Amino acid sequence: MLMADDTACSPARGPVPVRAEAQIVDKAVCSMPDDAQSLGVVPPFELLPVSGAQSGAVPAGFSPVAAITCGDGLSSIVDAELTASFTERRWEGDLSTAVSRLNAPSEGPRLDQNTCPVASSAPIPDLWLIDAGGSAVRPSYPVDECGFRQIGGLNEVEALTEVGRVDHRVQLTDSMVHQRMGCGSTQVIPKVGSERLVTDRFFVRNAVCRFTITVDGIASFMGAEELGEGLDELFTTAMPAGLCSSEATRTVNTSVEVSGSGTYQALPVLIEVDGCRRILIDNHVPLLASDALISLVS
Repeated sequence: MLMADDTACSPARGPVPVRAEAQIVDKAVCSMPDDAQSLGVVPPFELLPVSGAQSGAVPAGFSPVAAITCGDGLSSIVDAELTASFTERRWEGDLSTAVSRLNAPSEGPRLDQNTCPVASSAPIPDLWLIDAGGSAVRPSYPVDECGFRQIGGLNEVEALTEVGRVDHRVQLTDSMVHQRMGCGSTQVIPKVGSERLVTDRFFVRNAVCRFTITVDGIASFMGAEELGEGLDELFTTAMPAGLCSSEATRTVNTSVEVSGSGTYQALPVLIEVDGCRRILIDNHVPLLASDALISLVS
């Protein structure tokens, strides 16, 4: 009689990692979201000094009565003063299940990490647990055999009652806005040319920077926004614009990545929200913006 060897059906693993206990500190101080940190944003004054608390397993005897989660990303909107925000939320309720899942043992690492799937790039908010006296710990997560964090404890926290929130505002620079949105706080007017967009060889950034234009032609930055929908199809179906001399009073900038010689080149785009309602792409034939496109970017 043949016997199945279970070890032949599952990848070999190393020893189970052991987590140290999290450091107990006087108070919880949110960390900024990863995208804000990658831009080099300075934390707001209420989150200074930055906490150096060591994360880890929830210590034995630590009894949380509340938790806070600190935004998994900056807001999709940047205002005219170049500020954006992220949200700190406070949760209360029975945290025993959350603590149990946070303190669950990790799996031993798969010895051949090349057989692991690609990790998710979804951001995870900063998490703190707080006891009745206000002391706090920053828990870490158990990991699976591929080193991926198991966030069941976070899910348990976010299933509790949200009892409060604070919006933290941070100051960006024009360079940060451009890096995040693909456009900046100074209006760019592309040069008209003779080139044409080729289907499947370009993509449009799904973010816009908005401007109002005075009668003297001076552009004022009104803010920027990451859009929930893509613009590619609306550019693909746009027809060439005819002759027109109407002046726009509202415009938006974005950018388009055009493929060529195996690389993508970023080109500035200006869309006239009113007036001639043209789509101006650097060195390209002007296109006519559809009602759908105007509605989306306005």
